[in-house]
Order: sequence, then C-alpha cells, then structure tokens
Amino acid sequence: MSWNTVIGQERVKNQITTILEQNRLAHAYLFTGPDGVGKDASAIELAKIVNCEKQKSVACDKCSSCLQVISLQHPNIHLIFSLPAGKGETSEDSPIEKLSNDDIHALQEQIELKSKNLYYDIVVAKANSIKVNSIRELRRKSSMSTLTNGKKVFIILDAENLREESANAMLKTLEEPQANTLIILTSSHSDQLKPTIISRCQLVKFDYISEEEIKSALIKNKEMKEVEAESIARMANGSYARALELLESDFLEMRKLAVDVLRTMLYRSKEDLFKLIEQITMQYERHDVERLFGLMQSWLRDSMSLHSGNERIVNVDDEAAIKKFSAVHSNVQYGNVFESLEKSVSLLNKNVYIPLVMLNLTADLQQHILKPNLKPRN
Repeated sequence: MSWNTVIGQERVKNQITTILEQNRLAHAYLFTGPDGVGKDASAIELAKIVNCEKQKSVACDKCSSCLQVISLQHPNIHLIFSLPAGKGETSEDSPIEKLSNDDIHALQEQIELKSKNLYYDIVVAKANSIKVNSIRELRRKSSMSTLTNGKKVFIILDAENLREESANAMLKTLEEPQANTLIILTSSHSDQLKPTIISRCQLVKFDYISEEEIKSALIKNKEMKEVEAESIARMANGSYARALELLESDFLEMRKLAVDVLRTMLYRSKEDLFKLIEQITMQYERHDVERLFGLMQSWLRDSMSLHSGNERIVNVDDEAAIKKFSAVHSNVQYGNVFESLEKSVSLLNKNVYIPLVMLNLTADLQQHILKPNLKPRN
C-alpha cells in the first residue's frame, strides 16, 4: 500500500493525492516543517508514485520501478545533499569525481541507511554545504532523456544548506524547468532559503506527528510494548525521527540506569554510591552522564506533575514507581532539585571531574528531597 512509510501527515497525503488526481503536478516543490516528521519520506514517496508502472495517484509498491525506488537505486531518482570537497576539486568537477574511495564508501553506506529508514538523516563527515557541483550536475542530468518511463526526480535534502553559489545555481534551475522533471526541496529551516527560491516552488507544509500516531508506528514497526511506545512517543515531541533515535540509543536502559543512580544517591550506602560512580565513569563518556542527568530530571518532573494533580506524565511505563516516589516524598523542593541538575550539567560541560559532580549532586538531592520530608521531633 502506498504511503505506508510516512507516519501521519494525512493532510499532506491528501493534498498530494489530489494534485496527482487532477493532473496539476508542478515542476518544483518545497516540503517544509519540523525535523523528523516525514518530509524526506514524502518526497521519496512522491518520486515513487510518478515513476510507478501503474501510473496512478498512488504507487503499487510491487512493480520493478517501485522496488528500485524503495532501495533508492532507481535511475530516475537523485538525492542531493551536503558533500565534502574532494582533493583538488574545482566547481567544474563532478560532485563525487575527486572524492576518496573512503568518502564514496561512506556515501553509499549513508544512502543504504536512508533506504532502510526514510527518517534517517544523512550525515557525511566534513560535509558542510550542498556544493554548486551538485546543482550543476542536476542541471546536466535534467536535460537528458530518461532511460525509463516516468519522471526524473531530484530531491534536495536539507535545502537550507545551499550556500550563495549553489543557491544561485538552484534558482537558475528553477527558473528554467526541464520537461518531465520534478524538483523537491526539503527543509526544516526554510527561513534560511533565498526568498526567490521559495517563490518558485509550490509550498507543502508538514505538521508535528501526534503522539498516538508515533506510538502506533512504534508498536507496528518496532514491535514495542504499548506503555514503552507511549513513553517514547511523548518524549519525541512530534518527531518520528526523534522517537527512533531514542529507541536506537538504548533510551529505556539509560532511563533505568538514571533511576538507579537517583535511588542510590538518595537511599543507599556511601560504599554503594562510590561503586556506582566508579562504574559509570569507567563505562560512560561525559555526554552519557549528561544524558543520565536529563533522564533523572524527566523522571522527577513526572513526580512533580503527579504531586500537583496533573496525571499526564512522560515516563508512563514507569508510572507505578513514580507514583510511589511522589507519595512518599510529598515535600520535595522541586525548583531546587532542577536547579541542582542543571548546575551539574553545566559543570560537566566545564570538564569538572565527574565523580565530584556526582557527589555534589548527591548532597543537593538529599538536601532538597529527603530533608523536607523528615518529620520534626516532638
């Protein structure tokens, strides 16, 4: 079934389907909206539709053309993104002509990752902008006849990375459209594009994805348990790409460790605390410790929400433990707690010794969580 790789975005899907049904496809589009909401996935889906052998308003996902698009190996489909400069490269060279074998291998790996996950953001080392070479190559290829039926489709990923020379070349390309060619620019920061480029494209605006849509996609695509999927969906802030990043970064394991660190700081012996700190400093980098503090803050914010009567929390899969904590610690000085966690992150960024940061945080948390709940003596 067509569009099955795009999560949510029903308004956009209907908009594009109507354009196709009414035979009103423009020569250039700008897909704009938040990060990770399906702009690239929708651009590739549209490329699949206009090259499908069935030639309908939806792709069949079964013909040889659709299968080639799915693997991002179709001769009519061209992804354009930031590339590194090759040794001795000039603006007249092909965009990959002067790249090393290692660079080309890295590009191939990135495209393969994109084919497996259309929400994956292609990242190439030492690539800061879309080269003018790439746009000139687009112009050259767009003027050539296609080897198969369908349209030549050029998808410019993160189009805000067009710099002055490449942006001017892009503008000229848009001003002189070639027959049977479709250009799609995707951008999460369209305000950084030249107004003249925007004015020559049909605008398609993408929305944040609902938590329910993200949760359903995680359950279906990743076979997650419902409560875990709901927790990640709430932390994703409307971005399916962010949800996948959380999942792939062992978010649930790190959250479990963060809660264990919190409990050790509050309830266990100094010996247990020293052992845990030693374990963390040996196994994790500084940015991982920062993540732990962030996850502790998220968990404690849920406790504050429950205490204030707000039943909506982020870590829904750990709700029972949060409720128990909130009930036991009814007088937590949450403002001071969050200030201490933020101060700890700041100290990490200043390269302060990690064990010292964690010991200072322990003292602060005991001060602001445990002491306010101690019953006064008679």
